[in-house]
Amino acid sequence: MEQTLHVLHIEDSEGDSELVRQLLVDEGIDCHLTRVETRGALFDALQNKSFDLILSDCKLPNFSGLDALEISHALKPETPFVFVSGTIGEEAAIESLRNGATDYVLKDRLSRLAPAVRRAVAEAEEHTLCRQMQHRLHEMARLEAVGTLSTGIAHNFNNILTIILGHASLLKEASGNPEQVERMADTITEAARRATDVVQQLMAFAHKSSARATWINLNRWIAENLDSFTERLPTGVNLTFAPNLGLPDFLADSSQLKHILTNLIENAVESIPQSGTITISTQLASADELPHRLPGTTHNHYVCLKVTDTGAGMDLSTREHAFEPFYTTKDRGRGTGLGLAVVYGLMQAHKGCVDVESETGAGTTVSLFFPVPKTASTHAPSTTAGSNPRLRGSETILVVEDEVDVSYFLETILQSHGYRVYCAHDYNEAMTLFQEHKNEIVLVFSDVGLPRTDGITLCTRLKALKPGLPVILASGYSPQEFKTQMDQLGNRAFLSKPYHAHEILQSVRRVLDASDVLVPA
Repeated sequence: MEQTLHVLHIEDSEGDSELVRQLLVDEGIDCHLTRVETRGALFDALQNKSFDLILSDCKLPNFSGLDALEISHALKPETPFVFVSGTIGEEAAIESLRNGATDYVLKDRLSRLAPAVRRAVAEAEEHTLCRQMQHRLHEMARLEAVGTLSTGIAHNFNNILTIILGHASLLKEASGNPEQVERMADTITEAARRATDVVQQLMAFAHKSSARATWINLNRWIAENLDSFTERLPTGVNLTFAPNLGLPDFLADSSQLKHILTNLIENAVESIPQSGTITISTQLASADELPHRLPGTTHNHYVCLKVTDTGAGMDLSTREHAFEPFYTTKDRGRGTGLGLAVVYGLMQAHKGCVDVESETGAGTTVSLFFPVPKTASTHAPSTTAGSNPRLRGSETILVVEDEVDVSYFLETILQSHGYRVYCAHDYNEAMTLFQEHKNEIVLVFSDVGLPRTDGITLCTRLKALKPGLPVILASGYSPQEFKTQMDQLGNRAFLSKPYHAHEILQSVRRVLDASDVLVPA
């Protein structure tokens, strides 16, 4: 050992401590020895210094060697601990090794001390090296996972951006052909929807998605969306629906529910080599009927949605890793490994749970369990877009949005439906416009993420100038990030970006119709 060995010696005899030090030096071990003999001195030494080795007597005046081992293992678990004692019984020796001691040496056999010290220090160095290697491997795996995710996202977004940019350039050439313009606009809209899906999946994976819950009748919802799932299936793969009638309605986000089912169907398709069947089934399950391996249940009943395929199935190793992010059995470039991780994240957002049953060659069944609220019934009121409220108006609206192109979009869509619009791009401009036109402005539509001062702070100050002023907030972040602030503000609606023209017009009309703010004559 070329470097000086820093040794903590728990020993009440100064003579025995010096004997140990001299013996180690004589054996070619360069060491610096610190002696302590009380519990307090042991705590101080371990908390204030670093040691390569701890030696301890078994019998001490105020506490035992096993107490010293427990303290040392709690404060410095990586430091090797060797007993050096005059007497140590067989039972005590076994107990000391079981509790974490590296070795023990009797004082009448100190010839064993130097080899025991060398072995203990060497093993500690090996353990340290092993931990360092594990850390590096974990870091490499993390970086590889990030790289895999980045590659998948880049691939998806590059395709989407190519579609948008390509069709935008074609629009310029097709300005005289209304049918082509409409078809290209539809294509751009679909590409933007795909981009939105990617972002929502990432948010779900990060557990930052916020469900817009509405009452869902699962059987009716699946029947209404079945064609959209079927049209994407390859030749040879059939999709069947086996509903269990009489299910109660439950609260869910229709868009997220579609993400979940789309992911599961895509996974099922990947597992079917040439031809096969995917079956979607529903049933009502009590908490007692849920698989015991699932986490604790919080509701008495659950609506169960199952997706079963006749594909290749999973072996035990694949099942154990099924919900881990970035884990994928697909060929490179065919997926990011986020599919089931996204399903897991979205089910957590719905306070539900998910289970997988699969065997190699016997297909796979993924079961989703959605909690049924006590107030649920089979005839819960449906909230569909078919109600289509009056979308036009003549009121004056203050729009606050720092992105110029987004501001232009909002101004154009609102003005085209009869509203008067003032646009501001930051806090100062909004305050100036509002003070000049306070009597006219009856609604504020503001982005949350404004430069320097956020939209919630801005709207709080505007409402102080005009109590009862209705506010609509918008953001690309989940509303859960600032829910408490919004509740205190009392905003009337929230829109998540990207939003559609119809959503904007519906929210504006609904908030204005419910507002007590008088419209100027």
